[in-house]
Amino acid sequence: MESINKRIDALLKIRQEGMYNYSKCTRELIDMGVKIGHKNTGDLTIPGVFEPYLEKYNKSNMEFEWEVMDKDGTILKQFDGDIQHSFKDIKLDSMQSIAFISNFNWPTDNKEHRVIVRLNWETGLFELMNGFAPAEVREELCSNPPVGIKKLILFTRKRFSSTYGEVNEKYPEFFPMKDEFLYYNRFVIEYEVEGGWNKIAIIDPTGIISLFEK
Repeated sequence: MESINKRIDALLKIRQEGMYNYSKCTRELIDMGVKIGHKNTGDLTIPGVFEPYLEKYNKSNMEFEWEVMDKDGTILKQFDGDIQHSFKDIKLDSMQSIAFISNFNWPTDNKEHRVIVRLNWETGLFELMNGFAPAEVREELCSNPPVGIKKLILFTRKRFSSTYGEVNEKYPEFFPMKDEFLYYNRFVIEYEVEGGWNKIAIIDPTGIISLFEK
């Protein structure tokens, strides 16, 4: 009898630790900006800070998207209604600036509540409008631009993973956790000049702006 009780206690401890670790890891992933969705419903769990998502987020499914302003004031949007523009639609010879804008409104005093990073194409200087950037990041991106003919680099790095809650189909009633999919976006805006000089801003889903880790 005593051995059975010990085994029960050991199994309950393992089960409790597993539930705790699952919850803790899930919370940390969400706070990092990882989206977690259930495969059977498609429902997404997103960070609380992103609750005021704009309606258009439902179309792009991305935290940030780019927007180009030409010298004549014309705006080219990555997602413009039902139209999705690509990098090849950007005309560098007439571009004044390019920005990553967020699909939610930042709680900020800044009048431009959606602009997180803007690159002035003429000066080569970044403006960090919103988001979170350490002093060394601001110093690097907002001063001393390299001189030369600039080459624009713009892309979104997407990571997709999945987890399997129903680990044994023989006992589905004992596994309330469902199969999940997870994805994590990072947004990169960069330019290079001859000689290998460059400036690069990396934006994670929560709005933290960082530099490329060499």
